[in-house]
Amino acid sequence: MIDATLYLTGVRKDTGEYEENADSCQLCKKMIINAGIKNVIVRQKGNNKYNVIDVNDWIKNDELLDGKITY
Repeated sequence: MIDATLYLTGVRKDTGEYEENADSCQLCKKMIINAGIKNVIVRQKGNNKYNVIDVNDWIKNDELLDGKITY
């Protein structure tokens, strides 16, 4: 999986709509980093809206180093 791209879509069960501002939890981020994935593309609410996340940014700005736990 080295340098792979992961496509992520969050859909709300109650409305069937795409989740606005979807993101990975801290545990998922760690698994994505350990898998060697390079980019995560997250589908956002609305047609053809995507966030492209460079996984290296998660490594450089590790929230756990600031004491923030997000799961």
